[in-house]
Amino acid sequence: MENISNRALISRLFSSANQQLEAANFDVENWSQWYQVISGLTGPEKMVYVIVKLNKAVTNGGFSEFYETSYGIFGPEIIHALNEINAVATAEIVANSLPVVNPKGLLDDAYKELVFKLKLSEQQRAQLYTQDIRYDQLHELENLEDLLGGYLQEFVK
Repeated sequence: MENISNRALISRLFSSANQQLEAANFDVENWSQWYQVISGLTGPEKMVYVIVKLNKAVTNGGFSEFYETSYGIFGPEIIHALNEINAVATAEIVANSLPVVNPKGLLDDAYKELVFKLKLSEQQRAQLYTQDIRYDQLHELENLEDLLGGYLQEFVK
């Protein structure tokens, strides 16, 4: 097998996931259909897709953007994926953001329905900002590209 960098491997898997999403015929206003399309990706594609989307949203506009762009429906899966690649500090930050947007502790479909069209209050934004700061401080300690790429390299061997 060719020797491929972590960045290139992540990029290929993300591109493949994006192509499948673009080719899929689903109603973007229906969280269940969108969720099913994402769930239909291969394990590595889904892992890359949700982690990259988390990182882009939080880096761009914080956890507020992550939740208000509906990617928060993947919060529980993202926590699992982050723990799987040994990004435990990042997983903890994401886990700490969940009670802010889901104070009743809804699970599964009820959680996804709540978060899909979420409009955050100013209080929620302020609480999420604390997690934004913690996330920004992680870049020196936990490099998601290295951890994700290193994990995925095992699949291409």
